[in-house]
Amino acid sequence: MRIAAVCGSLREESNTNKLVRIVAEAAGCECDFIELGGLNIKPCTGCAACMMNEGACPIDDDMQAVYEKLLAADGFIIGGPTYFMDINGAVKDFIDRTMAVKYRDIGPAYSADMPWLGTVPFNGKPAVLLVTVAGGGHERALETLKVAFDDCHRMRIVEKLAEIVGMNDVNDLPQALERARAAGKKLAAALQS
Repeated sequence: MRIAAVCGSLREESNTNKLVRIVAEAAGCECDFIELGGLNIKPCTGCAACMMNEGACPIDDDMQAVYEKLLAADGFIIGGPTYFMDINGAVKDFIDRTMAVKYRDIGPAYSADMPWLGTVPFNGKPAVLLVTVAGGGHERALETLKVAFDDCHRMRIVEKLAEIVGMNDVNDLPQALERARAAGKKLAAALQS
């Protein structure tokens, strides 16, 4: 089994990065670790080319390689920080760009009656959603992730974690580390079912 672990923090060795890695290690699968902070991923322009062109996004950036990793995955970890009251901008840009995978293989058969449907290549695949926050906004951030990956992409969410870490290093918070390990084990079990 293979998982795609997306870390939306823009800082190396961030709490989000550490927790996403712990979840992935506990899952015990092959893992493509996707650090958005080190990639050139431009925002979606809303051009709708992906809807009309079999999911091909015309933006030439690192997201093209990310699409392949996402499509090859059997499960997912999506983690991001909350800088100000919701998920950070890097994760939101990533979410917007994942729309293209919904329109793979539709092309000329695209339905003008229901253009928002697309396909669901991630349907039923298990996922862990993870948010880190110093203070507030974690509820909204988890809801943003849920709407994108559960409601839209139809992933099967096996765990939602919101770790309120303050200005601490998560390595000093044993309960947060244990929750991350437990989430990884849930993901591993879901991949086997």
